Formats: sequence, C-alpha cells, structure tokens
Amino acid sequence: MAAPILKDVVAYVEVWSSNGTENYSKTFTTQLVDMGAKVSKTFNKQVTHVIFKDGYQSTWDKAQKRGIKLVSVLWVEKCRTAGAHIDESLFPAANTNEHLPSLIKKKRKCMQPKDFNFKTPENDKRFQKKFEKMAKELQRQKTSLDDDVPILLFESSGSLTYSPTIKINSSHHSTMEKRLQEMKEKRENLSPSSSQMIQQSDDNPSNSLCEAPLNTAHDALCSGVKNKPTRHDLLDDSCDSFKGLIKPHEELKKSGRGKKPTRTLVMTSMPSEKQNVVIQVVDKLKGFSIAPDVCETTTHVLSGKPLRTLNVLLGIARGCWVLSYDWVLWSLELGHWISEEPFELSNHFPAAPLCRSECHLSAGPYRGTLFADQPVMFVSPASSPPVAKLCELVHLCGGRVSQVPRQASIVIGPYSGKKKATVKYLSEKWVLDSITQHKVCASENYLLPQRQ
Repeated sequence: MAAPILKDVVAYVEVWSSNGTENYSKTFTTQLVDMGAKVSKTFNKQVTHVIFKDGYQSTWDKAQKRGIKLVSVLWVEKCRTAGAHIDESLFPAANTNEHLPSLIKKKRKCMQPKDFNFKTPENDKRFQKKFEKMAKELQRQKTSLDDDVPILLFESSGSLTYSPTIKINSSHHSTMEKRLQEMKEKRENLSPSSSQMIQQSDDNPSNSLCEAPLNTAHDALCSGVKNKPTRHDLLDDSCDSFKGLIKPHEELKKSGRGKKPTRTLVMTSMPSEKQNVVIQVVDKLKGFSIAPDVCETTTHVLSGKPLRTLNVLLGIARGCWVLSYDWVLWSLELGHWISEEPFELSNHFPAAPLCRSECHLSAGPYRGTLFADQPVMFVSPASSPPVAKLCELVHLCGGRVSQVPRQASIVIGPYSGKKKATVKYLSEKWVLDSITQHKVCASENYLLPQRQ
C-alpha cells in the first residue's frame, strides 16, 4: 500500500468518458484509497475534493458553490507518481458542459430506460425551433472563445491527420500551457512537429521516478506462458490479469466488424486497473488494436513503470514509441489522442527516441544497425530471455545469427560444449544493455566465467 500522502482528503469521484457511457471512476477511487484518502459515495459536507471529468453539471455547480477543490484525474496520478500531495491548482478539472445550453448538456445514457425516446428536431416542431436557436447561440459562443488547440485525429484507415480547429476551455488551457512551457524549457530534443503541438501535452511525470532496481525475471508473455526465474534484468510484464481482456494479434486480424486498425499498442509493467483504463480509452478513441506482444504492426508501447521488459526492448528495436501511462490519461482528459513526445520515456531508455527517429527516416521496413558490424552470433537454447526472442532482438538490430555454434564468433548465453579461444562467450545481458544504451557495450565486461 502506498504512503498515506492524502490522509486529509475526502474525495468524491465522478469520471466518465466524453460521451457519457463509460464510468472510469473505480480505477481512480482505488488509487485514492491506496494513498490514504477517504472516498465518499455521496456528495456530502465532508467532501474536500471532487475528481471530475465529464460528470454531471449539478456536481460541478455544487462543488463551485461550496468552494470544494475540483481536480482532474491527472492530479491523482501525479500525487501517486510523486509520492506527495501535489498542489491542486496545477491540475484543475475542466467542465466541457460549461459553454453548452442546458437543453443539450450530456446525459448518462447508461442510466436511461431502454424505451426512452428523445425528442429531436425531426419529430418535434417546437424542439426544432429551440434547436435552431441553440445552433445560433453555439456559433456565437464558438467565435468568442480564444485559443485554438490543435489535435491529432485518426482516420478509419489508421492514418494520422492534423486538425487546428478544436477549442477547449480557455482557463484550463492557459494552466496547461504554463506547465507545458516549463516542460519545454527542460527538454531540448523536441522535434518541430512536436513543438507545433506542444500545447496539448504535459511534462512527463515519469521523469520524477527513480530508475527501479532491475530484478531477475524475464518478460511474461500475455498469451499464458508460465513465468520462470531467470538470471537477467528483464522484468515481468505482470499480464496474468490481462488474459481475456485482449486477443492475440492473429485473432485481431480475423475478428470484428468493419476494418480493424492496422496499428497495435502493447502494455507492459502495468497493473490490471490501469490496463482496464487503457482498453476503455482505446475502445473510445479508436486508432489502435491492443496486442500482448510487440510485433511488426506495433507502434506504441505503454509502460506503467519505467522498467526494462522484453516488450520495451522489442519496442525500442522496432522504433516504436515507448511511453508512460500518463499519455493515455491526458488523452482521456482531452478526449483525443495527443502528441506523444512529451510522454516518451527517453530519460530511462535513451535508445528509444534514437531508434524511433531512424525508423521514421527509413525508406522501407526498419532494421537497426547496432549489431551490423558484429561477427556472426550463436544464441544458446538455454538463454534467458528465450532463444527465439533474443534472436529476434539481434536480427532487428542488424545482427546475424547462426543456427550452429561452429559458424559463430560470438556465443550468447550458457554453453556446455567445447570452447574455442577465438570465440567470445558472452552473457545475454550484453545484448540487452547494448540495445538499451544504443551502443555496443565492451564485450570484456560480459564474459561468461570459464568452467574449471
């Protein structure tokens, strides 16, 4: 359980999807309780904080009238990652209903009886006149709002388009813009395209995380392969609770109605409640299929913690975005996928942006050059991670792998055969560290001990 950093907080949570059909409150309720806060099921006089996103207008009005702090889901996550009670003014909630006439403010569709019939301009003349009046009022308000916010949109084909026409609440935007400017000053490697869209994103909270100690278990495969202890510093993806929530990549291609997105997103080092949020957000915002393992169609790897797993390494080697969970939270908050670069885990995985940049510039299918100048390698069947995955990593980084040890000048992993003086026998960690650092590490630091 986390430290009771929010022990003086009594929270009321109202977090919905932008269309009002999905309730995300449970995940954030759990996180608040873990941090020592009390969560009230009713909006009573003891409530000190309202965690709000696309909730009821009555809740918003009541909180403002009582002077209760209205914060976004990002405040909860920032408190958790920082391990401290963060200033609420840095993460104010936004009310998307604020500029809408009362007649068209969002309703919770899931709470309505099945036989409920809405009045529409087509079936009710009086409503048609009101609707026309509302349309004029909305147009007037639209032209009076300041600060266009550019967003990224996904077409049905999976392609990315840029739109500068969407507007959000100006006070919320100005607060975000101030924080983003601070983030921009700290980061010197933002691309021109990213700086053009920087107004949509926040600084990467993962920068405040310390690099967690690397343990000795390899990446758990979400398809149900049983974990086994290993000797190297790949962390377990903890995907046991993930089974049944996603389909293997092969099934994604075959199932479903209509055209499926051609891009896949992979989660790693992420607890089940965060996985559920990602799944729901992807389902609403579209543009991705979710897969258990990084493959040729993967473009994004989401890491709940900045830990080195097999999926992270495969994502780096394939030139994918390697992002913190906050990217999904901000996209949930704003209702659309936002620019990835401020959320890239480049501090923990410096090779990620370099490989991604190379992949972007590649004319054909991307293949790295990290091991291109290295001699032929043989990967031991007893290696960890598994031989197939280790061979895939070497191949993706431009290396050559032989199926027989006599044709190789480098042997990776435990080897029980007769050893030659002209062959280097290295631990698997040499491959993993080289990929993480985006440079070939000195082999003498990874020599396997000679048998007596």
